[in-house]
Amino acid sequence: MAARVLGWIALPVTCTLALSACFTTTADFREEAEQFIVEDPSIAESLDVAMTSATCEEPPDREAGTVFACTAIDANGDQWGFDVTIAGSDSIELNVSARP
Repeated sequence: MAARVLGWIALPVTCTLALSACFTTTADFREEAEQFIVEDPSIAESLDVAMTSATCEEPPDREAGTVFACTAIDANGDQWGFDVTIAGSDSIELNVSARP
């Protein structure tokens, strides 16, 4: 059973967020990703810990496929890394890139 648990821990968590509107700036995507990481209950449920803060790089452009990095601090004070991919003008995908 321990092998299954360790295998599960190694899998990335992927979440997709459909945004409420098309964004016009790269800062819109950065801000939405930061908010999503902290406020979306599916993140806390998937990772078994809530995030208390998040800081993201501003993506270089708004094109689908663009990836930018975020870091977050969880309720235990540990740091997480996330890769955010712009999936379209109104959606992003979030993947865990580093666990504490």
